[in-house]
Amino acid sequence: MPSKPRISIENRAKLILLSESGHTQREVTKMVGCSEKSVAKILKKHRLTGTVRDLAIPGRPRVTTKRQDNLLVRKCKKDRFKTATQIKAEVLSEYSIKLSTSTVQRRSHKNWNTEEWARVVFSDESRFLLYTNDGRAYVRRMKGEEFSERCLQKTCKFSGGGIMVWGCFCWSGVGLLWKVSGKLKTNSYIDILENALIPSVDLHSLHSDWTFQQDNAPCHKSKGTKQWFGEQKIEVMNWPAQSPDPNPIENLWDHISLRIQEKSPSNHSELWNAILSTWDSIDINRLHTLIESMPQRCKAVIQARGGTTKY
Repeated sequence: MPSKPRISIENRAKLILLSESGHTQREVTKMVGCSEKSVAKILKKHRLTGTVRDLAIPGRPRVTTKRQDNLLVRKCKKDRFKTATQIKAEVLSEYSIKLSTSTVQRRSHKNWNTEEWARVVFSDESRFLLYTNDGRAYVRRMKGEEFSERCLQKTCKFSGGGIMVWGCFCWSGVGLLWKVSGKLKTNSYIDILENALIPSVDLHSLHSDWTFQQDNAPCHKSKGTKQWFGEQKIEVMNWPAQSPDPNPIENLWDHISLRIQEKSPSNHSELWNAILSTWDSIDINRLHTLIESMPQRCKAVIQARGGTTKY
């Protein structure tokens, strides 16, 4: 559907003058010939900023044009096994366009299909509480039973503690689940990568064309962690900051939380067993459905401009 023509600066200034001279918003709409919604938006903008001109878009300007974006996508699709670093070098050599590896990754990932997302190992950490209570509970009670023991729900301060875990999954299945002890720092995160990620990759017989996904937690992006990835020759995706919506592993954490509530563990040992048994029993069709949703997830995040989506 073609986009509607933008209201000219002259007409914007005209509707401001009409509004200030006493005309109602509906009258201004008819006189200028645009929608009432557009008039309201322009009046609000003028009230807040004192101008009707388009303001500069925040953030750094794009380093690629639409044509260059299409070029990058074509190169990525021409040889699916080339890394972002190799494509970056080709573009510089053939077209004299200087790009960062991150830019190549960002332009290509949003156009990936299911087959390409199926080569990604998704990862994340999550904390599961022994007792969960959001502070609200509904109860059927008679008049005068407000403080009856039968109508009160006991709570546990600090939710009884919890367990933090690290996990990963790919098209072939879930990886090893790792119990995180203490605050996660660079050294402890590298321990997880060596003792859980690498064995998980070996478990599913992944070849050298797989890509690792992680969020932007400080220990994930530290100098020591980056050095480890470089030594292991593992390609790491460039992931948007503060954006859990695209990561399908979040759905697995929600699934585990629901199962834990059903099992009602009473101590940390039962909690860990509940987490582990639920993780190991995740159906592979669930994983396939999540990975198949990635193209739509990316599209939804782009349309929401990084905001919240249904995922």
